[in-house]
Amino acid sequence: MTPRLAFVYHPRSFGTLAIAEAARGVCELVWVVDSSVEEVASMLRLLRRLGSVVDIAGRSLEDAARDIAAEHPDGILALADSLLEWTAAVAAPLDLPFLSGEAATRLTDKHAQRVALRAAGVAVPGFWPIPDPDDAEGWAALARAARFPAVLKPRRGEGSRDVVRVDQLAQVREIIQERVLDSTAAAAQFVLEEYLRDRVAPRPADFAGYVSVESIVAAGRVSHLAITGRFPLARPFRETGFFIPSALEPPDQAAVLELASTAIEALGVSIGCLHSEIKLTPDGPRVIELNGRIGGGVPEMLLDATGVDLMQIALRLALGEEIVFSTMPSFSKVGYLLYVHAPFDMRRVAAVNGLDGLRAGAAVEEVILSRGPGHSVDWREGNHGHVFSVRGAVGDHTELKRIEQRVHAEVQIVGE
Repeated sequence: MTPRLAFVYHPRSFGTLAIAEAARGVCELVWVVDSSVEEVASMLRLLRRLGSVVDIAGRSLEDAARDIAAEHPDGILALADSLLEWTAAVAAPLDLPFLSGEAATRLTDKHAQRVALRAAGVAVPGFWPIPDPDDAEGWAALARAARFPAVLKPRRGEGSRDVVRVDQLAQVREIIQERVLDSTAAAAQFVLEEYLRDRVAPRPADFAGYVSVESIVAAGRVSHLAITGRFPLARPFRETGFFIPSALEPPDQAAVLELASTAIEALGVSIGCLHSEIKLTPDGPRVIELNGRIGGGVPEMLLDATGVDLMQIALRLALGEEIVFSTMPSFSKVGYLLYVHAPFDMRRVAAVNGLDGLRAGAAVEEVILSRGPGHSVDWREGNHGHVFSVRGAVGDHTELKRIEQRVHAEVQIVGE
């Protein structure tokens, strides 16, 4: 009998058809959706063609769990940060394998994560919660403790959204007061973290000084599938490109894999997929953050580079299958994904010139225009605000650099 998987759906996490394709021959999908979200409602017709649908709009946790149980799922899965805690709360009474509530919180709340890592002896950047704007004593304590430069970021969020560098406390106060006055956030929803400096050397030329480790956990056992390299960030912290495998030398690879394993254990993760961002600093590798999901673009890059289908693995893990890799898969190619952003000060796109020529080039599998003429752009959207993306596979890192240079040389984003 084909197992059934309850997939807690988020339209911006991974492609709906990609999830359905990964499920083919593995399981039947039960889409758990909140139709009160406009983006979700627009997908309902397609989702009903691809499986059963459970609509939790307006339902209590208990009622939602009862509705999901009626579909007799054998597992449950969420691949969006914002849905991990809710899914953990539903999985527990249904006795379905998933993150514990504590682990889900540590993977979504950056302050809680830092506290857990530090308590376990994992070296982390300095971090300080943000007091309320009128808490004079709290701000005085923050002034004594904080070190600058620093990074101000939402405690909950992903894709570098609303992440900024700050060089003094006055900047922090100004940003927080603006957000609170705009009623977009409360001060407690932000955290200030020490800025991690780049290691001077050795560092692969033209690549960023941080990576991510793509891992899976089954029955408490961690397997690392890849180390993903990065291109340098666009201002302020927008990611511009990813590639598998990274260009790290073996000693650095060993160090980041060891740190990733230690951090995953410290957060109490016993099942699922992990995306651990790690920076190489003058004092050794340091954890930027851990995410309890697959990293964006990683399934396609890993498949191109190794033939390993991470999306399908995620579904099988959620169904309780114990999957273990004794070593990382071997790489026959370098899979890549480039995000091309508008200039920092641009607010609207007028034209994107050169995409057709780019699509016709070798080693380019896919070019997707996300922000075409007339669309607004805002650096605060982080990675999600990129204008277009380019995906493909090349033979080595030298060829990868040529592709990245060609993209920026041939395509022009025009706007105001």
